[in-house]
Amino acid sequence: MILALLVYKRKGSEKMETKNLLLGSEIVVKCLEEQGIKHVFSFPGGAVIPLFDAFYRLDHHITEIGPCHEQNGVHAADGYARTSHTVGVAITTSGPGATNAITGIANAYLDSVPLVVFTGQVATPLLGKDSFQEIDITSVTMQITKHNYLVTRVEDLADTIREAFKLAQSGRPGPVVIDVPKDVFLTKAEYVPQALQNIEINYPEISQLSIEKAAEMIAQAERPIIYAGGGVVRSNTHGELLAFVEKSGIPTANSLMGLGGIPRDHHLSMGLVGMHGSQETNMAVIKSDLLIAIGARFSDRVTGNCEAFVQNKKIIHIDIDPTEFAKNVKTDLPVQGNIKDVLPLLTKLIQEKSYPEWLEQIDKWRLPQPAADIYGPKNILNHMNQAYPDSFVVTEVGQHQMWTGQYWNVKWPGQFVTSGGLGTMGFGLGAAIGVQLANPNSDVLLIAGDGSFRMNCQELITVKKYNLPLKIFVFDNQTLGMVRQWQKLFSEKRYAQTDIAQCTDYIKLAQASGIPGFLVTDLNELDVTLQEIKKIEGPVFVQVKISNEEGVYPIVPAGCAIDEIYYE
Repeated sequence: MILALLVYKRKGSEKMETKNLLLGSEIVVKCLEEQGIKHVFSFPGGAVIPLFDAFYRLDHHITEIGPCHEQNGVHAADGYARTSHTVGVAITTSGPGATNAITGIANAYLDSVPLVVFTGQVATPLLGKDSFQEIDITSVTMQITKHNYLVTRVEDLADTIREAFKLAQSGRPGPVVIDVPKDVFLTKAEYVPQALQNIEINYPEISQLSIEKAAEMIAQAERPIIYAGGGVVRSNTHGELLAFVEKSGIPTANSLMGLGGIPRDHHLSMGLVGMHGSQETNMAVIKSDLLIAIGARFSDRVTGNCEAFVQNKKIIHIDIDPTEFAKNVKTDLPVQGNIKDVLPLLTKLIQEKSYPEWLEQIDKWRLPQPAADIYGPKNILNHMNQAYPDSFVVTEVGQHQMWTGQYWNVKWPGQFVTSGGLGTMGFGLGAAIGVQLANPNSDVLLIAGDGSFRMNCQELITVKKYNLPLKIFVFDNQTLGMVRQWQKLFSEKRYAQTDIAQCTDYIKLAQASGIPGFLVTDLNELDVTLQEIKKIEGPVFVQVKISNEEGVYPIVPAGCAIDEIYYE
């Protein structure tokens, strides 16, 4: 009897040993491997020590990238996701680590970028007690995430991670936060591996009646125009859009986030519409009799005065997110569905057509361009574009961002990476790090203003640490240019807190991180520098001096109709 009992216990213990028991921290690493993640952007802290320890101990194929600041780490995950067709992953500790990530999360939410952000949390017995470095980050991020989780049971961790990745990518993409208390990282649970599977997304059924009605409205239009937004880029629908554009013969305008949805040098591409859109584009949108909005949200920066924007026209709005319909402007025909599926159905129904008289009228609204030898933003960017026609171009936020949107020949979705919805100064350098890591064999240019650069210049350390071959161009006008321009136009030149004292030598700052620097003051120096930096394998820094009187024109004052265009 005693022997039998001992054998039973032994068999039981052997049975227990066959279970794959892992710490919560180890389960996170294993689940990230399941999802095919190659890079994570992470900053350590007390609550996530066990997770970093798991990355250190385990064999895996994930590279950890450590930024100087958590916000820039989330921006890097954002840039990575936009240009790799995968989910970006960031990790922060609890409390200030988590709150430092908020701007990056909000930026991804407004631009519909799929992220999974892990935040460490104090141990579960300490929750709700104002413990050291405790913030209820799930409550804080509720309005800027698709969903968020507080995982208090290690048994729920793996399935939560898998669900978060699916949710981040499905429908309209966006960020998801997973908050994990420290004791969950340190507790064991059974881990059952799962192979990476294609995500099956149940898109809403497309109404055939609405497709037929849209085709009928297009057939009746005499002055139609397409307004293509960031949804085209996010859903990788540029091929379907181009087929629709070429068969329909309809000229196409873009929001800032929609650049790359159609090649900018296509004869039916009209570039930016809205506050800084060209005269011919804004006039065409205002004077059109049918506006076909595709994956666009009718931002105030596009519409200006909404009543003027919608007058004397019908509007078809194609989008996967029904909350966008009639949110900002009236919609005569909403068409809900995955635009990658909607556009081929519509293309099939419409007749091949052209609008020579309409295109001729649009061309008459076009204004003369500055001479090619003038040292100014347009020609500076043209020379850079000619030197790097197939590079990724990332921007910070401000005048340089709008100039790049106006003048860069964006050819394909993802080539142009910028902060659209939130307009985050400091976005660009972190995002450029992510873009370069996702595309190691491509040239990546960062175009920054000196104001934005001051917000993230510490990440030069990160750039050099990983020897990323970024080409960093800082447009230096010693001012917060966009705000100064508004003060000039609308505040009687009261330049309150916008002129930046030149107390830092930016080239020496770059050199302090081991990055060679170049100074450009005219087009000849620019051309020489553009050729010189091609010979350098690692990162380079170029300071481009411009006048603080340079402005972004045309400009439509806030609240005005987009055909009320202001020139300097």
